[in-house]
Amino acid sequence: DYATADGSAVAPDDYAASSGTVTFLPGDTTETVSVDVQGDTIDENDETYTVDLSNEVNATIDDGEGLGTIADDDPVPAISIGNSTVTEGNSGTVTASFTATLNAASGRAVTVDYATADGTATAPGDYLAASGTVTFQPGQTSRTINVTVNGDTLDEANETYLVPLSNATDATIADAQGLGTITDDDSPPSVSVDNVTVTEGNSGNVNATFDVSLSTASGRAVSVDY
Repeated sequence: DYATADGSAVAPDDYAASSGTVTFLPGDTTETVSVDVQGDTIDENDETYTVDLSNEVNATIDDGEGLGTIADDDPVPAISIGNSTVTEGNSGTVTASFTATLNAASGRAVTVDYATADGTATAPGDYLAASGTVTFQPGQTSRTINVTVNGDTLDEANETYLVPLSNATDATIADAQGLGTITDDDSPPSVSVDNVTVTEGNSGNVNATFDVSLSTASGRAVSVDY
């Protein structure tokens, strides 16, 4: 008798379980046991199962276990990271979420490192620097990377920073850089000029000094004609 048994390969996903009896007719020295192996497109380790023999009649069993190996032929998946845009707010913080994706599910645990990098936005004033490792468990195709963005009341241009990926294991990197955009939501300041009174004097001249002021500080260079 023969019967298949799971190893790292599991029936029915990886192969079709099979059992039965092999009969050698008088004079025969070879018989065949066939096992159907399932194809797939998942990158994974080579997997194994066994074909075990038992209950021999008119013979002894010298080697009772055959090892079946399923060699994987699928390419490793590719990782990409998307972009994220958030409006900063006037206080507190807001979370910018970047989605890292695999173009195909993997049968392995896939990892990739990330670390933020300054652009026109700088840490820690505009956002909090973040780094770490993202892990895709077998079968997962999407993971999230969060970056904390700081709110303020400063009128300024929209600012950007980067989330680069590196050091992928069991995958390649197709898109290695996410772009984070911090959208400004603050109104521009208003400009005012004060009034000045001077006493002219009897000769020569005297300076009248007018103060020009902004209602609030700005993150941009502000100009006005006079």
